[in-house]
Amino acid sequence: MQRLARFKLEEINQNAAVLFEHYDEMLKIVRAHLPPSTATLFAKPEIKSDQVTVEWYSELEGQPYLVSEDEAGKATLQRISPLIQQRLNAITALTQSLTAKGAINAEQSAWLTQLVEGANHNTRQIYLVNNEPVITGWGIGKKVEPPAPPPPPPVVPVAAPKHRWCCWLLPLLLLLLGLLAWWWFNREPVVPPKVEPPKVEEPKKEEPKKEELKPEPPKEQPKVEEPKPEPVQEPVKEEPKVEEPVVEKPQEPVEPPKEEPKQPPQKVCKPKYKPGETPQMVMIFDNSASMLYSLLESPQSIEAFNERWERYGVTETEIQYMQRLPNRLSTAKKSSASIINSIGKNVDIGLVSLKTCPAAINHGFYSPAKRGVLKAKIQAMKPGEEQSGTPLYNGLQVASSMVDGVKRDAFILILSDGKDNCSKADICSLAHHIAKQKPRLKVNVVDIGGARAANCVATATGGKVFTANNQKQVVSMINQAITPMTKTDECE
Repeated sequence: MQRLARFKLEEINQNAAVLFEHYDEMLKIVRAHLPPSTATLFAKPEIKSDQVTVEWYSELEGQPYLVSEDEAGKATLQRISPLIQQRLNAITALTQSLTAKGAINAEQSAWLTQLVEGANHNTRQIYLVNNEPVITGWGIGKKVEPPAPPPPPPVVPVAAPKHRWCCWLLPLLLLLLGLLAWWWFNREPVVPPKVEPPKVEEPKKEEPKKEELKPEPPKEQPKVEEPKPEPVQEPVKEEPKVEEPVVEKPQEPVEPPKEEPKQPPQKVCKPKYKPGETPQMVMIFDNSASMLYSLLESPQSIEAFNERWERYGVTETEIQYMQRLPNRLSTAKKSSASIINSIGKNVDIGLVSLKTCPAAINHGFYSPAKRGVLKAKIQAMKPGEEQSGTPLYNGLQVASSMVDGVKRDAFILILSDGKDNCSKADICSLAHHIAKQKPRLKVNVVDIGGARAANCVATATGGKVFTANNQKQVVSMINQAITPMTKTDECE
């Protein structure tokens, strides 16, 4: 929490003091139904012992900037005012909805209404923290009423126009009547049209008939002579053809087949270790609830979310957002499935899961023939819904008891994102004790998220730490961590 402002009240405002006492209760209702950004709009007031000074705090981190009253501040205020009003409207709608459902009582409804009204008081100041608006000074002043519109100008009555057109219309009518009378008495008489007598057509003279043409007698057709038979020609005897002798081409010399180059003999791979001396391997897989957090979130944002969850509670929408893909668990599952096939074919793999408090779960060893079963087991793992935690201390105890580490080489791979929150015992002391008892045991740690909880275990046993903060690094670090177990054969 950082302090944004300090106000001196001219007089004790009892209504504001009562409203401030219920700040946490009001914000808890808002956080349960609206996004966190709506709740952080209101700075937290704290009345000092003098009952006159009020300090205002915000849980947002970052440099605060006061929105001033100069030109730049006015432009900023104009830009963020729609966002502020949208969040205030959301609280108002939520209050009405919860009141209608009976989810809150009348007193709580009145407090939420006063909270929204207080954001428009004349004493408010607006700060920007990481580009998020935060209101201070709310609830201690008076509501700013919008300025009344100016009175409308008086309406001057307009006098009705006088009908002066009647004065000049009457002479025109008289003139029109005079012209009509003159035309009536001086018009020309109508002369009837002359009717001409009908013309009598003379009969046409008939033309003399032309003499009919007599048909000409048919012309005689020329006689066609019958064709005379042609003399039959004797067939000409063909002389037999003489075939030319075929000259065979000389055969080309055949080259002897080329000898193929001899391929080098294939390498024969044999187990590097004698029977009974093959290295042992155990994988400690963290499937606690913290592994559900997204790899897109920083450790700081996850810590702030957990603190807010414990203090005020969070909505289901916020939880789903913080657990969006790619999350730690899904990435660790995919990477584990890909590395299991690359481990030596003569190595049995043990599995220990860190699901819930108080103890880890021993799933036993899986032979090379059952690696498909092992991968399916890891893919089906889910965090516990109740008493979810990370029993890392007990998990290391269980894994170390499964291997020899004295006469045979042993290897433990820890995939985890956090410290042990089930036991207060010192895991570093346990690692030093195991290193003395089992000198041939090494522990490699893939630290997802950079918690550094088990780094001392790798240091004490001569292993290595691989830190991964995103999806690509998780895959790369897990592949590097199991390198000692991939070279268990010798090829000649």
